Amino acid sequence: MKRVSEKLIARLFSLFGITGFFLGLTEVHAENWSNWMGPRYDGSAGGFELKVPGKNQEFKLLWQIPAGAGWSSPLIFDGSVYLHDRVGEKEFVHRLDALTGKEKWNCSFISGYRDDFGMSNGPRSTPAIAGGTIVTHGPQGMVRAISIGEGTVIWTRDLKKDFSSPKGFFGRCSSPLIAGDQVILDVGGSKAGLVSFSLLSGVTNWTSTPYGNDYASPVPFFSNGDAHVLSFMREGFLALEMKNGSERFFDTFRSPIDASVNAASPLVVGNRIFLSSCYEVGAGLWEYQKSPGGEGTFTPIWQKKEVLDCHYSTPVAHDGYLFGFHGRQERGPVLRCVRLADGLVKWEKSSLGSGNLVRMGDSILTLNDRGELIVFSADSSSFKLLHRQQILGTGGRSHFAVSNGLLVARDKRRLVCLELSVVP
Repeated sequence: MKRVSEKLIARLFSLFGITGFFLGLTEVHAENWSNWMGPRYDGSAGGFELKVPGKNQEFKLLWQIPAGAGWSSPLIFDGSVYLHDRVGEKEFVHRLDALTGKEKWNCSFISGYRDDFGMSNGPRSTPAIAGGTIVTHGPQGMVRAISIGEGTVIWTRDLKKDFSSPKGFFGRCSSPLIAGDQVILDVGGSKAGLVSFSLLSGVTNWTSTPYGNDYASPVPFFSNGDAHVLSFMREGFLALEMKNGSERFFDTFRSPIDASVNAASPLVVGNRIFLSSCYEVGAGLWEYQKSPGGEGTFTPIWQKKEVLDCHYSTPVAHDGYLFGFHGRQERGPVLRCVRLADGLVKWEKSSLGSGNLVRMGDSILTLNDRGELIVFSADSSSFKLLHRQQILGTGGRSHFAVSNGLLVARDKRRLVCLELSVVP
């Protein structure tokens, strides 16, 4: 399919509505990794077939450059790589050439954030790109819209000042969701839950009921002509109408422990939504049902502990099964395969550390906190290792981006780009 211009996409949005817009966006931008968890917000990468290196071979390293502090994930969009990091007292947004790593521009601003627990002072949230704009969310609560053409700031919002957004344990982390002409964020605090801003101007469109903010990011959900925003808030599972922020559903699903966070985002699998967290929360599955001419409802299917309790990474799905890390990062988590329908654990694999995952066809890539890229089969019968390669240093938690045969990932000090073998 020929690439459609951003102006035409915006025009189509105004003509056909938000649902048609998002269906078109997924198809047009299938090769881009332009937001948290990729083009479908579920950790899946399409558009090409992964070819695993043979014995004693590795994916080729195209380039590597220094990276500043933070856990913000890189993005790949239309031949460029984008990274939000921090060096000294400033946060930077970089635009790099995807094939060479050469910087095209950077935009910088004073950060002012200090972590109370001695963790990184850099950004945690992953930016989002649409409409010629990249939107960032800093740990101190500053949201900025920046032109991807010139690298200039279009508008800024201070979530702490405007909405009393709390710092939380480790700074603000929720990644922005760009939905048509809206930017939607989990702001939290006493004044708002989710907040929608104009992508063009930053003006507030709507706010939702406060349910406390957390580290998970909102995702879009479309079914039977309905468009929702789903979020794993501090207090539980929230579903809103995308257009106006009207609350459609809320279900309490939270930890009894105050010193806890919800970090894995809602995972949409067809008409089902999977949520998971550690800290005695566990996992849960809901299903969206709608009768002809009626109003849709979210129905709980199951909730269980010690099945797939995700600390910070969101699992991926394939053929009715979930693949993800169970258990807290500092306590030795295990990789598990779990049946989506009922939470049955099919297999587990220990000693891999913790990490983030991307599914490509019948294979799953994970980058663990030891800097290892591990490829395994999305097979529900057993763990089958396909490839293992050291690509970064230890201690990283950032997700990685996969697009058009490239994989871009970071650790505490560098950003690397690998060329994945592809079959046309």
